[in-house]
Amino acid sequence: MKRSERLKPTYTSSEQRHSPKYNTYYQPVGKPKRQKKGMGLVAKLLLLLIIIAGIFIGAMYYFSLSANVKDLESIEDKPSFVSAKDMPSYTKGAFIAMEDERFYHHHGFDVKGTSRALFSTLSDRNVQGGSTITQQVVKNYFYDNERSFTRKVKELCVAHRVEKNYDKDQILSFYMNNIYFGDDQYTVEGAANHYFGVTTNSNNSAMPKITVLQSAILASKINAPSVYDINDMSDNFKNRVKVNLEKMKQQDFISDKQYEEAIQQLGII
Repeated sequence: MKRSERLKPTYTSSEQRHSPKYNTYYQPVGKPKRQKKGMGLVAKLLLLLIIIAGIFIGAMYYFSLSANVKDLESIEDKPSFVSAKDMPSYTKGAFIAMEDERFYHHHGFDVKGTSRALFSTLSDRNVQGGSTITQQVVKNYFYDNERSFTRKVKELCVAHRVEKNYDKDQILSFYMNNIYFGDDQYTVEGAANHYFGVTTNSNNSAMPKITVLQSAILASKINAPSVYDINDMSDNFKNRVKVNLEKMKQQDFISDKQYEEAIQQLGII
């Protein structure tokens, strides 16, 4: 037998039938794998969208710089201005509970609050809006008459700068002293004087101090100041005040006893 015949491997008839005629795993060296064209197109589109979004946000941030956040300090010049740090904790709590329960935990924009507001809108439930108190300060002072998506983006940029320049009590002070309460009242102290003959200033001994219920009423009224009448409260208005009181209790701004007393004074169960 020849040497070449002795070294030649032997196969059974079955192995010969199923042996591949070529190496199925062979790939020429240096030749890249073929990619699907669709995936490449999607990646390019995503990259293009990211670039456009970045340019847009950058442009909105640039335009938002025209809003000088130091101008907010002019609110303190109002004759009826009262700083939030001088107000009862339940008065501050009435506005925080109703408008922005995570006020002390965000930096101007609350992703969780916005998501919850969107879900509530879709499910038709009655809860607070998505804008933070800081955003509302910016909107009321700088962009009150402007309603657009670009305004919203600029508002977020300015809100972030406000949070970097002021502490929470200052921001809350700007908010409570620059919102409309009806009857030409734009500060919480002015509204408390006008509607109840009381003061929100804990250091003012010349007037009776605002109560828990009165605080909840004023915080509830700003949602529709021209509709909600304090002197003739509708069932809808009373229910809104009750919801506010419940939130104040849940968030520990008032005790169970204070809650029960306020509900009895409100006159609903």
